[in-house]
Amino acid sequence: MGSTPSRRSFLLAGAAAPVLAQTKSGERGSPLPRYRLLGRTGLKATELGFGSEAVSDVTVFERALDAGINFFDTARPYQGGNAEEVLGAALKGKRDRVILATRSYANNARQAALDLDTSLKMLGTDRVDIWYLGQKDKPGDVKDDMLEVQAAALKAGKIRFRGISSHRPAIMADFVIGQKFDVIQIPYNFAIGTGRDPFNLDGTNLDSTLDRFQQAGIGVVAMKVMAGGYRGAVKIAEKNLDIHARAGSRVAAIRWSLRNGRVQTTSVRMTDRDQLEENLHAMSGSYSESDGRLLAAYTDSVRPVLCRMCGACEGQCPKGVLAGDLVRAVMYAESYGSYGQGVQTFRRSGGAVCGDCRDCSVRCPHGVAIAGRVARARQLFC
Repeated sequence: MGSTPSRRSFLLAGAAAPVLAQTKSGERGSPLPRYRLLGRTGLKATELGFGSEAVSDVTVFERALDAGINFFDTARPYQGGNAEEVLGAALKGKRDRVILATRSYANNARQAALDLDTSLKMLGTDRVDIWYLGQKDKPGDVKDDMLEVQAAALKAGKIRFRGISSHRPAIMADFVIGQKFDVIQIPYNFAIGTGRDPFNLDGTNLDSTLDRFQQAGIGVVAMKVMAGGYRGAVKIAEKNLDIHARAGSRVAAIRWSLRNGRVQTTSVRMTDRDQLEENLHAMSGSYSESDGRLLAAYTDSVRPVLCRMCGACEGQCPKGVLAGDLVRAVMYAESYGSYGQGVQTFRRSGGAVCGDCRDCSVRCPHGVAIAGRVARARQLFC
């Protein structure tokens, strides 16, 4: 495709994100929070949202609230079920100031209903603003009775809006629009890419899918905006460029996901105050050329280890190992610092049988060194 833009030019291209409102920051030196309307919900969410799956210190949440962040995202199984309780403690007496989202990863209606009731109890609230049916990557993953549970929860006032999260938004688009979900959460980052870029999710034009969600009034929340967040790769990229982005590579990644208005807010994993303070600066400016240079170098550095969730490796392993899950298991442990999540994902991948083959038959079209990731997974989890 002679007209396909280069990776570098693609990352350098960007537009200023639309800003709906600004309010006074809660702490001197912090940027003003910026808001966007989340689809047809009418909710005004801060561009920087707080992904709370790895926080055990209530003061991190309290600082986020003081800085003006109003979108908090969690899930029933995070931190072995404890994440919601920590977040609930931080929001005590402040519940009405925030947009609160949680999810169930259940694959049946009964467990989903139980998860919602447990979530409400742990969060110390009688309702959540968005309740996602989590990690649904094909329409068959969402059973009719699960939709009925969600509709009943809406009618009972336990939830305000119906959400769904998916790693395959293009595959799920017709279903999500047809079922009139209010919000969808998807992976969206500079390493996955959009348009005719070779890193495009599902091999389709993701921007056109996001346009469809926008036209249908469905709010879009970006997750995995850091593209794995490999700290080592970030340092290599910065050293190779001999520059440091205005406010760091994390800020550049957040600004990329927000650059064209198709995404309204983000769910960014922040484990401590340092990450929070850096990420807040994403709301102090727009995506720039210097951001693009850093992210282009980062992409080159992370290529051998980052799963782009395209699904091309599915069915390649003769033993049935889910190579994508195995690669992500290593990412969770190495990059996210979430060993428990890594173990769970590794078990789901079936990777315990790896190591007996003379040569791994799985090939990644994006350059991930599968055999190397298998070896690393065995070091970590076996």
